[in-house]
Amino acid sequence: MKNPATMSGVFTVSNELGLHTRAAAIVVRTATRFKSRITLSNGDARADAASVLDLLTLAATRGTELLVEAEGPDARKAVEAIGNLIDRHFAENV
Repeated sequence: MKNPATMSGVFTVSNELGLHTRAAAIVVRTATRFKSRITLSNGDARADAASVLDLLTLAATRGTELLVEAEGPDARKAVEAIGNLIDRHFAENV
């Protein structure tokens, strides 16, 4: 059996409110579109990108660097999509 693809990237939270509830919900909606398992990490804290509560435990404020990792058939696209959300301030006004 072939090993699933893995991909990762580091992205900096730059919106004023950080990764708050509404932003986490946007991440979850995006993550659940992919077949890959996606996680976000802040230091030793690791969260499932498909869980708002998990994401909130990261306590990711403005300036936090998040490691986005995905494992599965669409890992590259998943990391790009989540990274794009983070880079675009979770689609909020700056």
